[in-house]
Amino acid sequence: MNPIYLFLLSFVSLIGATICYALSLKWVGHSVTPSSASKLFSYSKESVLRHSQKWWEKSKQDHHKTLSQVVLNMRQAGYISGRQQILCLFKMFLVWSGLFLILTGQQYLFSSSIERTFLYYALFMAIGALVSIRWIRLQANRRAKIIDEEMLTAVHMMAILWQVGLSLERLLKTYHQEASDLTPEMNKDIALIIARIDAGQNREWVFRDMATLTLSTGFQDLLSMLSQGSETGGGLKKSFQSLADLLYERKRVALQEKVTKMSGKISVTMMALMFPALFIILGGPAALALMAAFGG
Repeated sequence: MNPIYLFLLSFVSLIGATICYALSLKWVGHSVTPSSASKLFSYSKESVLRHSQKWWEKSKQDHHKTLSQVVLNMRQAGYISGRQQILCLFKMFLVWSGLFLILTGQQYLFSSSIERTFLYYALFMAIGALVSIRWIRLQANRRAKIIDEEMLTAVHMMAILWQVGLSLERLLKTYHQEASDLTPEMNKDIALIIARIDAGQNREWVFRDMATLTLSTGFQDLLSMLSQGSETGGGLKKSFQSLADLLYERKRVALQEKVTKMSGKISVTMMALMFPALFIILGGPAALALMAAFGG
């Protein structure tokens, strides 16, 4: 071994021995009887058990919250039933298993270090989990935008069905049957609402609960309106009209923002592409004349 390493090791050992000796001198004056020792041991044991129990409960709650959030994101992404969620997880498992087998083959052929191979596996699993969760969240946001685009059609159709004289449950069932092609994403949530109401759950509570779960602001407003109308028993004709006007206003503002952003992007593109061409066209002859003058 290198003499420098031996010297450093002996120096560290000497410091550790000095610290241990000082601590022993500090605690020499404290007489420890068998009863106090047993109390100290039992107290330390209880403290360790209590801290470990708290850590276990906190870890369990964190894992439960994480799993609940993943399930909620899958439901918001359109995988409503448990069968659809299991099928989605199975498909992602197949994709990552294929990539894992490819990586395993490459590491088996080209890697000679077991530690490096294990590190690659752990990194691959962590990246796969993060990418899967991120993909599910992106799908949930994309579906919320689709539902927002479907809301105007849904509100007008529900207003017509309400004016015909249908009850609220019959309105939802008729809409689910007739508008499956017009608003396919929204119909998934409508089907879940109908199933929960038919199962005997409170109608107002179902509307409020679904409003807290969805990411679509328009659908949240619709469910809140249906919950209030179901609770008060009042007419929904004016409420449907007010909601339609609100959706029109939101769509107009969104289009204005989109046009503003698009005009800014077009301006940046024109500046990036046209200014060099204009500089060459306008400054090219002058540059050639200067070059000819200095050259001649």
